[in-house]
Amino acid sequence: MLQILAYLFNKEKANRTDLRENINAVMDTIYPALEKLKSLGLTEEVVSNSFPRTVEVYLTEKGVRIAKRVHEIENILQGNNNK
Repeated sequence: MLQILAYLFNKEKANRTDLRENINAVMDTIYPALEKLKSLGLTEEVVSNSFPRTVEVYLTEKGVRIAKRVHEIENILQGNNNK
């Protein structure tokens, strides 16, 4: 879940395939994590009506606040206290 939050914080929105390819996780891991983030009010999804159908995931206002903290923690762990 933290990887998804961090990725969306940097990217702003992503579809599920984009998440799978960029956070190095399988869909069996991503789907439950996305559902949990959604149930916590941290993400929302927009389903396109076009073909092929895509689901765009983005952070809510609350999700941005949480993801910002995750980003800060990652920077501290990597020794980049300035970012």
